[in-house]
Amino acid sequence: MRAKKGMSTIFGALFFVILILMGFNLMLWNFAQFDAYNRVITTMGLSDQQRSAEALTFNPPGIMNTGSPFNFTVNNIGGVTSTIARIYVQNLAPLNVGSPCQGATGCIADPNGSTTFNNPNVKNGESFHLVKVTGIAIDNSGYRIIVATTRGNQFSFYFPWPSNLGGGSNSNSTNTAHGALDVKFDLNSFNFTRGTQTVPQQGWTVPYSTNVIWWVKVVNNAVNPIVLSKYTSLYFVCYQDRFGAGAGTGTCTETDLTYVVDNRTMNPGTIYQYDEVNRPYTLPAAGPNGPTGSTTVKFGSFCPGQQTFDSNGNCVNGSPSPPQDVDFPTPYLVFMGFFYKVNGVIVGQTISFVAIRACATYPSCP
Repeated sequence: MRAKKGMSTIFGALFFVILILMGFNLMLWNFAQFDAYNRVITTMGLSDQQRSAEALTFNPPGIMNTGSPFNFTVNNIGGVTSTIARIYVQNLAPLNVGSPCQGATGCIADPNGSTTFNNPNVKNGESFHLVKVTGIAIDNSGYRIIVATTRGNQFSFYFPWPSNLGGGSNSNSTNTAHGALDVKFDLNSFNFTRGTQTVPQQGWTVPYSTNVIWWVKVVNNAVNPIVLSKYTSLYFVCYQDRFGAGAGTGTCTETDLTYVVDNRTMNPGTIYQYDEVNRPYTLPAAGPNGPTGSTTVKFGSFCPGQQTFDSNGNCVNGSPSPPQDVDFPTPYLVFMGFFYKVNGVIVGQTISFVAIRACATYPSCP
């Protein structure tokens, strides 16, 4: 009997050890499953973040040539490298019988198919990445091009490239331009500072023979960002009216150029020279509903860019930027000459003039 009791104690102890080991294994299994679950959640969250960080845009004219192969360029303005998985081409002109890619499915290009394309990887920050599609002949009948990425996003553009006609104006705002840039004039779009001012005031009347910094609100109607050149300037032309140009001055024949300055410039007391390479004015591209806000461009230097006066009054490389004023108490016409780079090409545009009045009795003007 004593032997049987000893065996039961041993078996009881073994059974208890087995229970402990089973509980420990179960606990380890739960930890492993929870860790695997967390890894899946983290991976899925990272995938979602990368998917939402993808952003591709396209450059006009969209498709760069008709026929086959055809090319287009893409910009990666997102935070991750994007890989193009498939390109869909859909003809939007069903009445043009015989045009390619008609019907609900259109045409499909795959990296490894007979209808294919090259350069599928677009690095983040890359601009004008060239993609060539082979096996599809494009005409001018009207298409929608859909670019699908490996993360499941789709980005599209239309060919021919749609025109951005912009919107109309109301009685308090006037469009002045016939090009990519525009100054929408209202009471607070053309301003200036003088002396030590840091808050601009309306610039429709100004003190004459006083150095000033001009603040002009500009919008970009183009579908590409615009970078302003150092030769962007305001051109002042004075003209006679019945008040004359001031006693003893005779006929006013003055013309003044006032060049763009760095946006850190607050007043003529401290002018920061404009650096079109390292600190340019970059006006954001317009969106589907028109311009993306306005950019205040400042003017106030007698010389362009990184230039100053020499002993003969000529502009030469150096600093500081010499300030500029208007010399006669008379009305002026102000033309806005904008030079800017878009798609790598320098473009010149004159925005329609406005009128201001320089006064000897400012702020009271006759």
